[in-house]
Formats: sequence, C-alpha cells, structure tokens
Amino acid sequence: MNKKVLMINGSFRKKKTYNVLQQIAEKMKERDIEAEIINLFDHDIKDCTGCNEICTKQGRCNVEDDMPAIMQKILESDGLVLGSPVHLGNVSSKFLAFADRTNAWHHKPEIAGKPILLVVATEITGIKETLRFLKQFAIGLGGQKAGTITRNGANDHMPVQLAEVASFISLLLTDKKQYKPTMTEVISFQLQKILVNSSDGDAKKFWEEKTWNDKYYYYDCKINIFKKLYSLFIYKIVSGIMK
Repeated sequence: MNKKVLMINGSFRKKKTYNVLQQIAEKMKERDIEAEIINLFDHDIKDCTGCNEICTKQGRCNVEDDMPAIMQKILESDGLVLGSPVHLGNVSSKFLAFADRTNAWHHKPEIAGKPILLVVATEITGIKETLRFLKQFAIGLGGQKAGTITRNGANDHMPVQLAEVASFISLLLTDKKQYKPTMTEVISFQLQKILVNSSDGDAKKFWEEKTWNDKYYYYDCKINIFKKLYSLFIYKIVSGIMK
C-alpha cells in the first residue's frame, strides 16, 4: 500500500519555501510515496473566533471555509510536511491562521502518530524562532518529530539531500511502536490529558475511548523508565494544582 504525504505551504510567493517542498515531493515520489502540496494562500481560511464551547468541548469547528477539506486531507495522509517562510520571527499570518483552526485537534488529537517534517525558509534571520513555534505546534498535534529542513540566503541554492528527509521516510515506513518520543513530547501528552479531563464534552469522551488516560503516551512505543516516571511526576503535580 502506497504512503501519502500532504505538504502545507504557508508562503504567498511560490519561491524558497515552495521550492523546498517541491524537492521533498520529488524525493517522496522516487520512493513511490505520493506527495501533494497545498498552498494555503490559494484557499479560504478564516480566522479562529475562539469559540471554546464548540472547539474545546466538542472538538470541532463551526467556521465555514476550506479548512474542513484541508483537515480531511490531513486525516487521510500518512505524514505531514509543514512549511513556512519567516515573517517577523514567526510563521506567516496565513500559516498561523491555519494552525489556529486546528485547535480542536489539540483537544482531540486525531492525527497523533503521523510523522511531521518541518521546513523553514528565510533571507537572513528568524529560523530558530519559527522552528520553535512549528515544533510546539507539531507536538500539540501528537505528531512524530521527523526532522527539519531550513534554507536562508546563504544556502537556498542547495538542493534537498536524501539525508534531510531520511528520518521522515523511515518513520513513514516504520511501525509506531519503534518511535522514541522526547521528554517534551511525553510531558505534553500528560498536560493535554489534564486539560481534557478538567472539562466535560466530546474531547473527554474521545480520550476515554482511546484509553489514553491510562497511558504514558498516545500509543505503545519506546519510552524509557526515567521518562515515564518523570512525566507521571509532572502529571501528579499539575493535576493537583488544578484541583
């Protein structure tokens, strides 16, 4: 069965970021992995309205635009590539709007376990700050950390190398049980568990149906005993504070 990768382009101009995504798509196709690029600026993506009663409790969004179709494509994919240029030390406004509108998935992580590769392109500075946002965003979705690719004015002429996508490809083709989440990922899971269980609604039921309340992470994988014990310690401390 062929794997499918969805690539999100947060750049208005189809230049640096888009060119990197195109090259990644070629690397995927060389390995019989289907790749599709979605250019966010070609779609109607409205701003998040902060409707907590719908989003955080019911785990869905009632804003009408192209986001439901995009999110459905994400659900149907086996892996994600998230790309953005640097705008004032962060992702583009369009990418930020896209990220905001996936908020329901931070309460009901329906794509937990998908490998996520991050791409940032800039002329000079801002890569570190932009990657920080993207990494936190990917962790909130429950995605597997699958590497980063960055380009700036000094190296934007360099073609994408196989080594830069090797981890992403490996995770696409490997059973999730082989994944080794970082301490940050494991703790983030525990904190999300606390937030969901502190309120009523579909999100809480979703976690109960997944039996995540009794786990150290979304799925069985390679978590050493130190990470398990420390994340459990954080869970007990924070849950005690929120009571």
